[in-house]
Amino acid sequence: MSALSQDQIKTLDQSRHRLVQLTRSLGSLITSLNQSDPLPSWTSLQSQTSIISNNLLSISEHLSENQATLCSVVAYPAPEFPSRTQSSTSTSTSTSTSTSTLEQLLRTKLDPRVEDWVSRGRRADASETEERRKAQQQLGENELAALWRWAPVEANHEARRRNWGGDFTLEERERGVQVVAGELGLRRGLEDDESSDEEEEEEDEDEDEDGDEDGEMEVVGVRKSASGSGLEYDIAAATAGSLHERMVAPLVPLEEILRYMTTGVPPGQR
Repeated sequence: MSALSQDQIKTLDQSRHRLVQLTRSLGSLITSLNQSDPLPSWTSLQSQTSIISNNLLSISEHLSENQATLCSVVAYPAPEFPSRTQSSTSTSTSTSTSTSTLEQLLRTKLDPRVEDWVSRGRRADASETEERRKAQQQLGENELAALWRWAPVEANHEARRRNWGGDFTLEERERGVQVVAGELGLRRGLEDDESSDEEEEEEDEDEDEDGDEDGEMEVVGVRKSASGSGLEYDIAAATAGSLHERMVAPLVPLEEILRYMTTGVPPGQR
């Protein structure tokens, strides 16, 4: 097998360095959770979690950038790597650690737990990629034309089913305003805005009619004031006949009114 190039060794070393940082961060979090009594503060946990998240992001970006290299490179221990056949001067702890590391390096399959994590990550990535692909799909010309034909008709149909100027929808008014108030948990009684508007319009009309009947007056006579300046008018309640006559022929002709305004000559009494 050909020797690794300097770039490949550099990529592997960067991967190792990032994984060591992640391992230390996870170990620090586990230690603080196991040994702290009471548990660490929320600020401390949030800080440690942020560090772990940044480490994971760094590893993910590194693996994505060097995917081709890492898929083609096969890392294997060199002949000088310590193993079971090491010298008798080494300690048993060092032998156990070296053996465990060597077994991990020579594994051809992932650890069962790691394999489960990888499979779940791949499934999540596949589903997210599919959703992203569907979201990025654009409608064709025929689909857009069909959408524009459907939208105005449907919008008009929906608009006719709504009461845009009122406080209640047509469905709520058909069910009853008080029933809606009970469903919403409102304690005070509600009035139907449509019926209240109709009542207000009827009251306004009644007031206008009453005002016309009570307040309509007419001028029945004009004479010169006793003081010698100005005019005095005789007024009385208008009747239907007098109103009609007044509409047909005014009591004081417009010419005489204009003549009085310009010359001061009083109009003649009728």
